[in-house]
Amino acid sequence: MNSPDLDTQDTATMLADSARDYLARGYSEAVRSASLAHQQGCSPDRWREFAELGWLALAVPEADGGMGFGATEICAVTEALGSALVVEPVLPCAVLATSLAASLPPSSARSTLLQGLTDGSRRIALAPWEAGVGVDAGRIRMRAEPAGTGWTLSGAKSVAPGGAGADAWLMAARIGDSDELGLFAVDAGNPGVQASPVALYDGSHAARLQLAGAPATLLLRGSREQVMAPLERALQLAIIAHSAETAGAAWRAFEITSDYLRTRKQFGKAIASNQVVQHRLVDLYVEIAELRALIGATASAFDRQDPELAAPVAALRALTAQVARHVWEESVQLHGAIGMTDEYIVGQYVKRLALACTLYGGAEEHLETLAALVLG
Repeated sequence: MNSPDLDTQDTATMLADSARDYLARGYSEAVRSASLAHQQGCSPDRWREFAELGWLALAVPEADGGMGFGATEICAVTEALGSALVVEPVLPCAVLATSLAASLPPSSARSTLLQGLTDGSRRIALAPWEAGVGVDAGRIRMRAEPAGTGWTLSGAKSVAPGGAGADAWLMAARIGDSDELGLFAVDAGNPGVQASPVALYDGSHAARLQLAGAPATLLLRGSREQVMAPLERALQLAIIAHSAETAGAAWRAFEITSDYLRTRKQFGKAIASNQVVQHRLVDLYVEIAELRALIGATASAFDRQDPELAAPVAALRALTAQVARHVWEESVQLHGAIGMTDEYIVGQYVKRLALACTLYGGAEEHLETLAALVLG
């Protein structure tokens, strides 16, 4: 009889193989370019196809019609997505927003959110941060006021990954003048909502939100701790999954660079035959292997609901940013000028890895967090 850990790894391997097979067959450069050019960053048809593959239901509990997978299985899929440079917002919508919605108390609003997320009929993103506070989701100025039997929100949210073209956004706000917080859902069509599309460095789509008395649905209300706990856990899962996505992109950039150096010749010899170049490639190989190992350990800790998860997540995020930066720098230097061009594929990976250095906070920020947690 297999142990639960072995069963989880077997499932993760099957999910990764399935994702890679589909992406090899059905996710061409033309498909990717069409998504980059799409006003919403993702065509509805492609999103429904992802729903049919089950990717949008990975974080949805089985009781709600989803797959009910943990971080280990989710990382297996997101690493494959990173390797193929998938630009559709699977991670921000189907992992970050979905895991937060799934953690909410039972209600008709929760059921509606999860149904739309699972079948691909509605795309929902989380707007976790506000302008001028970096990636500290706990610094909230958005204000919620009662309005009849409902609520209105006023304030601004900074870059919301996957937020462009979303049907609704989840966000936290302060309840009036009280010390309470609330988690709300805001539909894109509501009055008082201004969503400004933002193109990220790799061409993927995000949004900035400005709300002025916008009607909102209250999903959760309570003390700061009661509201921030599920929000922070959803962000932890997103960071772990994003690290796996980054590892996939880093490994593919490493493969492309290695192949280039084996075929490109200088002075009649392949560049890869140079011992200094070989050492640089070995350094990259080891760093990516270390990142994958830390992803696996942190994902397992998340699935065990380890109460001391903040430090491992901060360490993982810092390492992810460091590895992403080193891989893209070496990819450019070992290729030369061609490595920066859009026409050559490694340039696309360079942009993805450059974005990964800062999207969920940079290495320095998370190292400071780690030091504070470890040193008290």
